[in-house]
Amino acid sequence: MRKKPLLWLAVGTASTIAATAAVVAFRRDKRATITALRGSSRVHHTPHGAVEYATHGEGEPLLFVHGGLGGYEQGLSVQRMLGLTDHRLISPSRPGYRQTNTGGSLVEQAAAMHALLDHLGIEQTNVLALSAGGLAALQFATDYPDRCQRLILLSAHGPELVYSQPSRFWLVLLDAMLGSDFLVWVLMRFGMGPLMRLMGVRSANYHTSIANLKDFLRGVFPSTDWREGTLNDVRQLLAGRAPAVEQIRVPTLILHGTRDVIVPPVVALDTAQRIQGAQHVEVAGGTHMMMATHAAEIERLIRSFYHVRRLDPPG
Repeated sequence: MRKKPLLWLAVGTASTIAATAAVVAFRRDKRATITALRGSSRVHHTPHGAVEYATHGEGEPLLFVHGGLGGYEQGLSVQRMLGLTDHRLISPSRPGYRQTNTGGSLVEQAAAMHALLDHLGIEQTNVLALSAGGLAALQFATDYPDRCQRLILLSAHGPELVYSQPSRFWLVLLDAMLGSDFLVWVLMRFGMGPLMRLMGVRSANYHTSIANLKDFLRGVFPSTDWREGTLNDVRQLLAGRAPAVEQIRVPTLILHGTRDVIVPPVVALDTAQRIQGAQHVEVAGGTHMMMATHAAEIERLIRSFYHVRRLDPPG
């Protein structure tokens, strides 16, 4: 009879120790992540508010417009993954992400990026937008065609997503991640493999893909550092206002995976049909994270696209 109480005592003690260790590790990792993120960026105060950004490399300018669940660090990761280190990367955090506090409308986001380019003395740049950064990039190309040399959309939001129902999978996952820093910590630390399989990520180079994704998603924890930005992205979708992309005349490349369950491929097709002369390429087997699983193919498509010229002169 004594063995059972002793067993429960041992289980309880072990559980308490494990829980305490988890909380300590969680708090340590949160402090370390925030410190690293703050130490790798700068903040420029524009007339529109503060814009956090990072730059890296030398060469042809490349303005990266990041997606949800992170900030400027996504651009640094994508630059490495796609082998675009011969570019001068400009990677700002969008409103509500990290330390950026400019207005959240698409027009205000485009204006803030324009002001940042002025600050950096960059007259014209290529623009690469990922996922939820797509609408802001489309707005930038619409409002400032003289500053946009080429536009590349990668698994990106577009007008069709504004007018249709977002992915149920995405909304459920997002709701869970917004609710708890601790849940996000557990997911990033222990659940990367199952998460990628749930999102449909399969690759012949699976271990390399997972390493790429861990690098890309390192800023997902803590979610409190990007929560307001993602909520603003949802508000912009629900507002039902999309950029007038039919006005865009800059060379545009739209890359989208055939197996994207976050942003359906029909969104990319619709955007391509609205932009005169846009190139639309479906990446076979690509998911929403295809920049990690199909990096070499995407780099090749981007570099080939650089030979395309504008439909009309800027200005």
